[in-house]
Amino acid sequence: MNIMTLQRYRNEIILLLTLLFALFAFFYKLSAKSYVQENKAAIQKQISEITKISNYQKQWDGKGMSNKVNVLKSIVNASKVQSFQKKSKKLIASYVNLTANELNQINNKLLNMPIQIVNLEIKEQTKNQFTMELTCKW
Repeated sequence: MNIMTLQRYRNEIILLLTLLFALFAFFYKLSAKSYVQENKAAIQKQISEITKISNYQKQWDGKGMSNKVNVLKSIVNASKVQSFQKKSKKLIASYVNLTANELNQINNKLLNMPIQIVNLEIKEQTKNQFTMELTCKW
């Protein structure tokens, strides 16, 4: 190709380069838009997780948790509660001569409370008679 041919098609070459530049810009815009949408969705998910965590922290640090734990003492007869000690945010309790129904009631209450079970020991004394030792914190 010589310079005369390039001079003749100069406008067409400029138009072709402009068209290629516009095409690349369009594809870049599409990829950037999808990248922004993915980041926005990820940020929304993180925000929702943070709010859930803060709600759980409020629930765990609630002043009413100490009173909610007292329910574990009143589920069974006072004669079956061997010890029940609350120290700051920790509960140490032991039960004796529990029936299977009473044991299930205590376990259901434990699982439905926002507490961390540190130690849970259940032993069968005789047939259908259980002892239970529990340590939990909130």
